[in-house]
Formats: sequence, structure tokens, C-alpha cells
Amino acid sequence: MTKLVLRVTTMAEFVVLVLIGAVSAATPLILAGLGETVLERSGAGIGLGLEGTMVCGALAGVLGSAVGGPWAGLGSGVLAGLAFGGLYAAGLGCGADGVLVGITLTLLGTGLSTYIAQATDPADQTALSAPTLPTISLPWLDRVPVVAPLFTGTSVAVYLAIVATALMWWMFRFTRFGLRLRTVGDDPESATVLGISVPGHRTAAALIAGGFGGIAGAALSLGSIGTFAPMMTTGRGFIALTIVILARRHPVGVAAAALLIGVFDSLALLAQTRTLRLPVEAYQVLPWIGAFLMLYIDGHRRIRRVHHLPPQKEPI
Repeated sequence: MTKLVLRVTTMAEFVVLVLIGAVSAATPLILAGLGETVLERSGAGIGLGLEGTMVCGALAGVLGSAVGGPWAGLGSGVLAGLAFGGLYAAGLGCGADGVLVGITLTLLGTGLSTYIAQATDPADQTALSAPTLPTISLPWLDRVPVVAPLFTGTSVAVYLAIVATALMWWMFRFTRFGLRLRTVGDDPESATVLGISVPGHRTAAALIAGGFGGIAGAALSLGSIGTFAPMMTTGRGFIALTIVILARRHPVGVAAAALLIGVFDSLALLAQTRTLRLPVEAYQVLPWIGAFLMLYIDGHRRIRRVHHLPPQKEPI
């Protein structure tokens, strides 16, 4: 009986640790996914430059935090993201293909961030460190068994992601700007007839997406470690694109899908500190395998839905 109670307790602690890691890992994905949702809802294409935006936002966050503190680091990440969003909007305004612009921005972001990191942090010096974001504890949740650890000593970036999700849902559902943004994406011709500026709203969407991508990168570097390493996003920008597709461009769905991916990421981190049956490398690929499986299931459901649609009658 004692062994059974000990095993249950150990399993409960393990689940709590997985959930804590999942919330932390999902925060940058949620922020980046919300910005990508705005971009795709406006019909401005798919932001393939999100990976480059996030990694530059991570670097800008560390540099800004080293100079003026963590809040200045968040602001620096936003500014870096806005710069990339402006470049994306400028590329679309010149008539360039959005896919090519996004790939170019990813290559630019990864290369530029690596160069700046090596220039500011030579190999013979210690790594650049910066103050991390403050943590917040909610005292009224101390007695809740599972929820209390999730919101005890939690980074402010987690609460920022929660508030941003709620505000994004409210914007699309109840504000004039959200309604116009959806109209521009769904039917740009009708939006033009109604006097809504399609290029203007898509430019605004690109800037919002860039800002969210930059703050997502800053949350990644300043959430707990306070340092920057080249390519530290490790494909999170592309995973965020997958999350938006799975969530069908809905803010709440983006948060839910990001938490699911965060569970796999948390297992990969725990595998490095605990003796688990599979090697660490197997857990590191779990987020990608999970994203692929969810995309496959979503695509299969869409195909079945199309096959079950009633045949359309031909006009007489």
C-alpha cells in the first residue's frame, strides 16, 4: 500500500512538472501564433518570416534587457518585430510574392542575429547575460492542488500571453477593426466597395504580426534564461505556423494547440533530468511529430468533410 501511494504521488508530481514546463514552452508559441492569426485573417498570406522575426526578437530582448532592464528588453523585441513586419508589408506593397518575402526574412533574421551575437559576444568572452522577466504568484490559488504550482513564481510572459489571447478574441468578435480585418481577408472586393482600405489593413496586420513575433522571441530569451544563443528558436516559428493552421485561425484554438505542443516540449526537457525509457533525442523530436500528426488528422477530417458534402445542382 505504501509503495502504491508513493507511486501515485510521484506520478502526480511528474504530471505537475510536465504542465509547468508546458505552460512555459507554450508562451512564445501563443504570442507568435496570435500575430500570425491576425496576418492570415487579413489575407496577407502566410508569414514564413516568423522564424527570423522571433530569433531577432530574442536577441533584441537580451540586448535591451542588458541595457535597460527586462521591460526595455520586451520593448526592444517589439521594435525588432515591427521592423520585420514593416519589411514584409513593404515587400507585399511592391508586388513581391509573400512566400519569397517570408523566406528572405527568415534567412535575414537568422543570419543577422548570428552575426550580431558573435560581434557583441566574442568567443573568448563569457556569454552575454541579462535580467529575466519578473515572476508573479497568485496567493488565492495556493490551496488548489494542480493549478497552484502553475501560477506560483510564474513569469509575467505567461500572463501576457493569457491577456493577449483574450484581447485578440475580443478584437475579432466585437471591434470594428477586427470586423474590417476579417472582411479584408474574406472578401477584399466587397471591402473595397465599402470603402475599407485593403492595403492599409494588411499593412497594419503585418506590423501586428511582426510585433507579436518579436515579443514572442523576447519572451523566449527573457522568460527564464536571460541569454541568447544563435538559432535558439529551433524552429518554433514554423511550429507556430502549424498551430495557427490547426486552430483554424482562432485565438483560443491557438492557445490550446500551443499548450498541447508545449506538453511534448516539456517532456523533452524532463527527459534530460530524469531516467526515462526513451533517449533524450526521441523526446526532442516529439513536438515535430505531434505537430505532424495533428496536421494529418486535420487534413483527413477536411477531406472527409468535402466527400460528405451534398452534390451541387447545376444551374438551369
